[in-house]
Amino acid sequence: MDDMAKRFFITQHPTFGSYANPIKSKIEKSPYFYWVKALTLNDDYVEYCANPSNNRFKTNDSIHQVYKDFGDVRYEGCVYLAFTQWWIEKIDEFDTRGTYLFAEPFTGTKVEIVTDGGDATNAANDESVLLIRIPKIINRKRIDEAIDRILASEMHFERGRKVRNPSRSNARYHLSKPVKVESLKEAFEVYELERDAKINGTKISNLKLAKAVGIEVQQKKTDEQAQDYSYQSELINTKVWRRKKLAKDAIANVVKGKFV
Repeated sequence: MDDMAKRFFITQHPTFGSYANPIKSKIEKSPYFYWVKALTLNDDYVEYCANPSNNRFKTNDSIHQVYKDFGDVRYEGCVYLAFTQWWIEKIDEFDTRGTYLFAEPFTGTKVEIVTDGGDATNAANDESVLLIRIPKIINRKRIDEAIDRILASEMHFERGRKVRNPSRSNARYHLSKPVKVESLKEAFEVYELERDAKINGTKISNLKLAKAVGIEVQQKKTDEQAQDYSYQSELINTKVWRRKKLAKDAIANVVKGKFV
């Protein structure tokens, strides 16, 4: 594959260290791991994987499409090894499943003249490409001025550190906004701890969840507030509640082809 056809990810893709013995900390740095994890935690999707012809999902076009793209995500044993095997599965001559779903489409990175009608049509329909028509009969000054106006209107260049906004992605599946992977990690750990407690017929408080997961609150406060246990508890409760909501929303969204 030449440089013109390289794929890239707007959001951090997973690295593994070793496909046979993947490193947990590397995988957890990618939001895509939590996207697939959410599918494994969605009861409807797990049921669908067990029986795709289930009449209960007969009219659910979204889950049909997600299953067509993501496949059966059920697993036994190590979730990190299962995710690795899912990600690197070849689905065609060029792509693995992870790349196919989350990478940006094949596209050129050169500024060049378009000489083929088909290429011009594709460029006109591609939101990541700007196609400009320049009449050869006008002078260079007018051309430069027109191009400057077009670029000012159509292109947005960010100063300083390069920020990749997932909302600009043309991948088949992408995040709707940037998200901190640390928040996802905490959210899913909280969700699974609370789920397991319910399975065992017990309850676990938000404070215990926070302690188990390592959730802390860093916020400017007065000396009086710093000594107020109830104030600290309220802050932690709020943060744990937000993590619960993040996980629950993500798990509900994935069968609709969305995440966060």
